[in-house]
Amino acid sequence: MKQKSLKREKSSPLVIVVRGDDPERMVTAGLGELNLGIPQRKIVIKPNLIANKPYPTTTSPKTVEAIIKYLKKYNREIIIAEGAGWADTNQAYRDRGYHQLAEKYGVKLVDLNKDQYEKVRNPQALVLKEHELPLTLKDCYLVSAPVLKVHGEAGVTLSVKNMLGATIGGNKGRFHGKGIHQSIVDINLYKAPDLAIIDGIEGNIRGELGGETKKFNVMIFSQDPVAADAVGAKILGVDPLSVKHLKLAQEKGLGTADPRKIEVRELK
Repeated sequence: MKQKSLKREKSSPLVIVVRGDDPERMVTAGLGELNLGIPQRKIVIKPNLIANKPYPTTTSPKTVEAIIKYLKKYNREIIIAEGAGWADTNQAYRDRGYHQLAEKYGVKLVDLNKDQYEKVRNPQALVLKEHELPLTLKDCYLVSAPVLKVHGEAGVTLSVKNMLGATIGGNKGRFHGKGIHQSIVDINLYKAPDLAIIDGIEGNIRGELGGETKKFNVMIFSQDPVAADAVGAKILGVDPLSVKHLKLAQEKGLGTADPRKIEVRELK
């Protein structure tokens, strides 16, 4: 596999961009570059199933299957967890092929909208000073696995914004009312992904709930979800620092949004 590395500063976060159209090959190649360490006993994969619609509006089960197959070698409990905003989560699991995945690999499906939770507080939060943290996410290694998409209000919807679905209750619109960008950052302050895997084999370039799609033939991998999203935004033609929640996330120490400070390694 040919490799191209664009070096930045020594302490720069590493983002792997794998080109192709085979999810299993791309996941194996991308994660193989990251030297993952997973001390937690459970792994939670958070796809984007915002609505009961096919890929690329939602995360392809083929991509999630590739992630499961790779992570199985760590001998951890693996859970798929989502809280849909425009659908019944369990119906989306059924219709999008996730039930078959659960049966095939012995993984658990959780509807985070109905999960048990604990109330947590953070006085440094921007707008969500108190938050209901789903217990499924507590003490887990969290993988955010969204699709490469633009968003009418948030600019882009990638691994950091994907965490809006990792919350209690189906009314995700309440976060929009409090300030969408600030809410995204606060939710990540309570529980941020340990790993971002953005599926950009196809993506949505107009309309986060459908609309116009485009083949990008990429997947993006990073242990810095903000950096992964910055690279994803650039691929979508969006300046990462113009995306308010990415800039705020960087200011809050959640990761690096400035492309000049990110090391991007491309695999073909």
